[in-house]
Amino acid sequence: MTKKSNFKTFYAISLAWQLGFFIVAPISGFLYLGLLVDNYLSTKPIFLLIGMLIGIIITIYEVYHLLIPLIKDGEKNA
Repeated sequence: MTKKSNFKTFYAISLAWQLGFFIVAPISGFLYLGLLVDNYLSTKPIFLLIGMLIGIIITIYEVYHLLIPLIKDGEKNA
């Protein structure tokens, strides 16, 4: 394997790790916060659903901004 091939492999693994983190962390975090607020205020499932919606919106935003430079770089090289 060449150094360039190794770099591409590690870059792909790093990108996959970041994508996984950007998807799981906001959704699970806001779901947990929504659950805590619902338990405190006895309003199940209002804040759980709001937390899920906020988590999904943040996830879409984060993934979009992670992938845009790759898409633009791919268009330059094509």
